[in-house]
Amino acid sequence: YFSNKCEEDFDDEEEDEEEDEDPDFEINDGVAIIPEGTTEIGDYAFGGCYSLESVTIPESVTDIGEKAFSDCRYLESIAIPKSVTKIGDRAFLRCISLESIVVADDNPAYDSRECCNAIIETETNTLIAGCETTIIPGTVTKIGRSAFNCITLLESITIPESVTEIGRCAFYGCTSLTTIT
Repeated sequence: YFSNKCEEDFDDEEEDEEEDEDPDFEINDGVAIIPEGTTEIGDYAFGGCYSLESVTIPESVTDIGEKAFSDCRYLESIAIPKSVTKIGDRAFLRCISLESIVVADDNPAYDSRECCNAIIETETNTLIAGCETTIIPGTVTKIGRSAFNCITLLESITIPESVTEIGRCAFYGCTSLTTIT
């Protein structure tokens, strides 16, 4: 597993973080090619792929595994199709260049309500992944574990009164974060 990690898991049990990249996935000129018909992007599938800049997730994908895109430092945008009904823990951990996060309007499990530039688990109103341009909607009640981890360009964030819980390491490594309102 190739990574220049933040130390956000310092007291977690040791995890086997060996890269488990699916041999059917290709990266050409920074673009991930995931074949139509693929139903799952496995745990750590693209973890540490520093050359990855964009990915198109086909409508056939239903599951995105744990840390599937972790440490993809140059990944600029992600679009979650309506077919994805399961996103594993910290799937987009430390994707520090993300500028655009969009979930399909008709996705039954996740949303990007109010064009917030984040992934929100609809049933629990938990923001699970954000980026430097995220605007947290007033309907979010929880900011998930590591949701903004190491987003070093994040300078300010407004946390609405609706938020009653902020998960562990949610803003860990946000070295430019100077204003929280």
